[in-house]
Order: sequence, then C-alpha cells, then structure tokens
Amino acid sequence: MKLELNPDLIIEAKQITDSYACVVIDDFLLNPHELLDYAKQRQDDFFKQERAYPGLILPLEANLLTAMQRFIRSEMSHIFGFLRGNIKLDANFAITTMMPDELSWIQRLCHTDPRTAPGRRNFASVLYLFDRPELGGTGFYRWKDIEFWQKMSASQVEDPDAGMDTLKDRFQLFRDPPCYITESNEAAELLDMAPARFNRLIFYPGDLPHSAFIRNPELLSPDPGKGRVTLNCFVSVIPR
Repeated sequence: MKLELNPDLIIEAKQITDSYACVVIDDFLLNPHELLDYAKQRQDDFFKQERAYPGLILPLEANLLTAMQRFIRSEMSHIFGFLRGNIKLDANFAITTMMPDELSWIQRLCHTDPRTAPGRRNFASVLYLFDRPELGGTGFYRWKDIEFWQKMSASQVEDPDAGMDTLKDRFQLFRDPPCYITESNEAAELLDMAPARFNRLIFYPGDLPHSAFIRNPELLSPDPGKGRVTLNCFVSVIPR
C-alpha cells in the first residue's frame, strides 16, 4: 500500500483567525479505499494510546508516507511559510471510539499539539476515511483564559484526574454530563468547523486549538468499516 495523491488537487485556504488558517482539500487521494481496506485488514493491530487520543491508533511506517512528505514540502510550505527542508512527519490511522463518560476532563476540551523542539513549529493534517459525515469533522477554538488552561493541562500530566475538583467548582460544564466539545462553552469559543467528507484532507497549525467535532458519540464504533477512521499526520517544521 502507498498513498497516491490526486494530481489535480484544488487547494483552498480558509482563514480561521488573523494568524491561523486551515487548508481544505477534497478528493485528496486517488486510492482512499485502498487505505481503508488496509485499516480493516489490520483492525486487530490498533491499540489505545493512554491519555491522548480518545480511541485507537495504528502507526504508519515512514516508507508509506513519501507522497505526503512531498506534498507538504511542495504545497504546504508555500502556504504556511516554513522551510522545505528538515520536515519531520509522523502519521497514524485513528478510530475515535470513546464514549463521553470515558473521557478524561482534558479530552472534553479542545487542545493544541505540543512542540517537539525549540525553534520548530507543529502542523497537523486529518484525512477523513469514513463516508458518514454525522460522525463529525474538526472544530477550531479560542481559549477564553489560556494561562489558566495551560496550568491545568500541566497539572494532569501525571494524573488525568488532577484538578477535577477545581474545575467542578469553577465551571458548570464539568458539573454537567460529559460530552465532546462542539459549541462554545465556558472554556473556549468555537471559531469554525471543518465538516467531515470522505477523502477530504484538512491541514492546520498545531497551535490552533482544535478537537474532533462529535455530536453523535453513540454512532462511534471500533470497526474501521463503520467507525470514524482518519489518517492523522503530525508535522514538525522550521519556520522561515
């Protein structure tokens, strides 16, 4: 299996804030069903990543990502203003599976991707490999008190439940039944949402708070043939 990119891509950059944009590309691959078949064949190899992704992941070997690396170097570097050299790329298949009552408090919020090293910037891409848009796209947010949430996030590195009493005292949303973040709430303001569509790729800065936009968690399934399957790429670059 390898990624075969559509040679006639139409690349649209949507401005989310003055500083951040999200690229949206439909019909990204020529062979999306081949990727989905690969995920189905390796269903038993998916595993849960502790305290991070709310579901199951399957890392992809670097040799399968040559076309994606080339695309990021040639197209995304131009749009987002980073150097074409020394791009580091990791990718995995992911299936969102966790029900709301299984989420840690931090998984009930949006998040940013931690930088891998000083002087570098992080970007992420999501390729939707399911044809049920009701399983949810990706939401983009603005923190209402970024310093508070940075401190709270640091406190739960060792214990995912650390700080829950403080949050319940301060925020109604943590006294309410748990759910995936979709609309604006006491913690963050919803800025925009990229709807899911089969074989649609989105590419955005990791510093932009984001989260899976899941309004119907009862539809989630660990079966790659039925569930919310994505190919997630995490990109570390050197800015110009």
